[in-house]
Amino acid sequence: MLKVVLVLQLLILSLFGFFILNIQTTVNELSIQLDSALLVIEDMKNVLPEIEQAVDNFNQLEPLFENLANLSDLLAILTDPFSSNG
Repeated sequence: MLKVVLVLQLLILSLFGFFILNIQTTVNELSIQLDSALLVIEDMKNVLPEIEQAVDNFNQLEPLFENLANLSDLLAILTDPFSSNG
């Protein structure tokens, strides 16, 4: 009877050890993934000002794009003042 109890105790301890090892491995993997995510966030923090500057530069060009239609009309008048199509 003592041998059966000893075997059951060893079985329970080995299962407990397996679960502890499995949890430790999972926590280590999560830690690695978290470190990777933090590196990506840090890289994004470094790039964000450059992206904001590019957007600001593009927004400054917006009035020029709005004036392109007027410029096109002006060029059409200058190149064909009497609007003759052919």
